[in-house]
Amino acid sequence: MEKKFIKNIKTRLSIVLTVILITLVVLSSIKIDVFEIFIVDKGINENRVVFQAIRSEQNYFDVKWTHSVSLRPVIETYRVNDDYTISLIQMIFDSFGANLPSSPEHGTIWEFNDEYIRVYNYDVAFDAVPVVIGKAVANHSFIYNGNEIFLKDIYKPGGYVNIRVVNKSVLNYLTKEIGILGRNQF
Repeated sequence: MEKKFIKNIKTRLSIVLTVILITLVVLSSIKIDVFEIFIVDKGINENRVVFQAIRSEQNYFDVKWTHSVSLRPVIETYRVNDDYTISLIQMIFDSFGANLPSSPEHGTIWEFNDEYIRVYNYDVAFDAVPVVIGKAVANHSFIYNGNEIFLKDIYKPGGYVNIRVVNKSVLNYLTKEIGILGRNQF
């Protein structure tokens, strides 16, 4: 009776391990597109992914921030291209200030209305969008599919991050997500 019990446990354990192995193989072979925000600051955290989100069919996202001098909102809209580069589509702001466009250049088009200035027709693409997270006023956020993530909540104010889109396996996504959820500080 005892030998039969041990053989039964070994058979069940073998089945469970086989199912786990098959699941891991399947999860490593299915690829998905994922937004990643990762640390660019030099040091032990360099290249650490601090946020990720599965990319849906929506190809556009915004980076929103408050200008430190005018204290007015600025919205940058980006498009993810088929080759995973990211193109700047437009900037919207309602007052001029440092580090904002001051006149049309390089083919940009300016649209003025009562509420804002829209600058578009940019001819620039990034492998990853660079963002220095504001320390006091800027309150940078990443907006995608109606969700707004404040960058100071996922990395330190004053820190330097990049936003990119990558194609990775579901298994890689899940293991990164578990790692992100397990970290509390930087």
